[in-house]
Amino acid sequence: MRRDHRPYWMHALWEAVENAWAEQFLAPHFEALGPHPKIVRPWNVEVFGPNVRAGRAIHIISRRDQPVSFTVWSPQDAPGRIDIGDCCFFAGGVRILAAQAITIGDGALIARNATLSDSDWHDLYDRIDPRPASAPIVIGRNVWIGDGAFVGKGVTIGDNSVIAARAVVTKDIPANTVAAGIPAAPVKDLDPDGPYKTRMDMLGDPEGLNAFMENAYKDALKGNSTLGWLRSKLFPRRGD
Repeated sequence: MRRDHRPYWMHALWEAVENAWAEQFLAPHFEALGPHPKIVRPWNVEVFGPNVRAGRAIHIISRRDQPVSFTVWSPQDAPGRIDIGDCCFFAGGVRILAAQAITIGDGALIARNATLSDSDWHDLYDRIDPRPASAPIVIGRNVWIGDGAFVGKGVTIGDNSVIAARAVVTKDIPANTVAAGIPAAPVKDLDPDGPYKTRMDMLGDPEGLNAFMENAYKDALKGNSTLGWLRSKLFPRRGD
């Protein structure tokens, strides 16, 4: 499809269903979930284990073939946790796996199929140890983790830094740094004074942003009809 053929009422209904599903079936699995979440296809998001907390305006985009998972798996006497700041974004296929602690700062962007894991989950020799090696991960504010990147145990990534696609991060990355490679290493310094434009700026007024997006959808879908949408599904034409 080259454009969205849905009439506006269909978009509004779909969004209402997603919001209701997220509130009814997904939110109870978080220890805490801040206001104004936007979760696309929330039935493809899994929260497993205790102590998963997220701040306001979390944004998750999932698909059936790209589920998003937040998993805490640790002994009962040493419970792990995942703490997500405000206005963070998670694309399809992201996996956050905590045995001890993963902290993600405000405004972080985690791209498609990225993985954060604070544990090896199995020892090189003892593959049945219930307490394999683990160490906390700390992701700073406004960090961007690229497509398919991996962040391992004990890593701290400083504010504003960028992790390139497919990078494997095994050591700390300073603030205001672009890192790439396997293992990841700094390749460029960023100006600490920016000026940066962040998701915190965009979502500073979530109600105003929602109103803006609704008006944008009304304008984009103006003139679409239910019959036209059915025709595009049943009898698609070149240019649809």
